[in-house]
Amino acid sequence: MSLMIVLITILVFFGFFVLLASVMADERRIRVEERKEQLARMSRRLRVPLAEELAVPFYQRVLLPILNTCLNSVGTLAPSEALDNAHIELERAGNPGGLTAQSFLTLRIFAVVAGFVAALWLFKAPFLSDTLRMPVAGLALVAGVLAPQYILQKATQSRHAHIRKALPDIIDLLVVSVEAGAGLDGALAEVVKRKKGPLADEFSRLLGEVRVGKTRKQAWQDMADRIAEDNLTALVASLAQAEQLGVSIAKALRTQAGSLRTRRSLHIREVAAALPIKMLFPLIFCIFPALFVVLLGPALLSMTTVFSALGGK
Repeated sequence: MSLMIVLITILVFFGFFVLLASVMADERRIRVEERKEQLARMSRRLRVPLAEELAVPFYQRVLLPILNTCLNSVGTLAPSEALDNAHIELERAGNPGGLTAQSFLTLRIFAVVAGFVAALWLFKAPFLSDTLRMPVAGLALVAGVLAPQYILQKATQSRHAHIRKALPDIIDLLVVSVEAGAGLDGALAEVVKRKKGPLADEFSRLLGEVRVGKTRKQAWQDMADRIAEDNLTALVASLAQAEQLGVSIAKALRTQAGSLRTRRSLHIREVAAALPIKMLFPLIFCIFPALFVVLLGPALLSMTTVFSALGGK
């Protein structure tokens, strides 16, 4: 009964905290967000008929906007440095789920509170022994604290893997387009038209930034900083150096493509060389015991029968 009272108290306190955070959020940011949402709704109404808008499920039209508003209102209370760091990490991960920096920080707070409540419940759980309560509760608390950041890091690693895999082929397409007479921007537009994936999306964003007035060098550098992938950073540095020194862009791209394929080949060999060591532990603890049972089991049974027979005599 006391555990239930504690949980209800925590939930009431957290609900009061969310309400207070929503009320005390920065008014200027709220006004800006409300204006943006108003303009977006007006734009959608001009483009989408009312019948199609009503055909959207209720939770997408009503519940999700309310949830996003609550999440963003709590996240706005975070320090500006934390918001900037969260924004950078989300950009590297490709903004999974359409999360903003405010909503991601709010989800981290929710995860910490959920981990604390789960740890408290597991610590008082009657089905766990006294020796297991503390480790299991600690594991639940650690999982609640680290789970959002871990998921974000995995999303970033997966996105970087897709970019590394697609980069040599995209560079080859850039080389063919440049040698055919297209400029670098035209070659990037051809890549965006023919390829799909995170790298093509980043090139599309780069072209949009160049069209609105940003210099090509700054747009490339911003893309490299935004993604923070070593191979792409090397490509941007190579293009900047080639443009500064007057070297052929096609030659620089071809050299970079060969270098990337060499790096990928070395990485594959490194992974293949590490496989025997990684297979050692499952081989010893999982495969060898079953193999010994299959091979030596009948012999042991035969020896047991023989010894029992000899003992009977």
